[in-house]
Amino acid sequence: MKEKLLVILIASVSLLLVSCLTMEAPYYSLFFCNNSENELYILYRKDIKYKEQYVRENEMQEDSTLYNQKRFETNWSLPILGFDDNPEDFLKPTDTLTVFILDKEEYEGKTWSQLVDSVHFRQIYHLSGDDIRLLKSDIPYPPTEKMRNMDMVPSYDEIER
Repeated sequence: MKEKLLVILIASVSLLLVSCLTMEAPYYSLFFCNNSENELYILYRKDIKYKEQYVRENEMQEDSTLYNQKRFETNWSLPILGFDDNPEDFLKPTDTLTVFILDKEEYEGKTWSQLVDSVHFRQIYHLSGDDIRLLKSDIPYPPTEKMRNMDMVPSYDEIER
């Protein structure tokens, strides 16, 4: 009887371990949502500063490797960053996601140096970890009322509606 119980116990523990090993860890995404009628490109970079607030830049850097880029069709949403942890828990208040938003025509056919020198951005967002939590991991363009106090160029109040 003891041997039978021991075999059942070992089989149950083995089954439990195997099922735990085959489960995929959750994966979370941060989305950019193009809610406009224009095709857009975004150039973005995430900067983590644990001790001091990130110095926000309103111009792109000469080093193109600092940025990721994605094209967005009209009224389209795509993930731009992925996290093993929920970004609402993971991102620090001093982390900054800088997003440069530009028209398709401003981006396509230009070299990086031409972009740096002459591009006209529709909007630049400087989103902190707290901002991303407030947006619930969905970054919209154009900015919404919820983004009124977030750091962006032009500011929410300067945008023509």
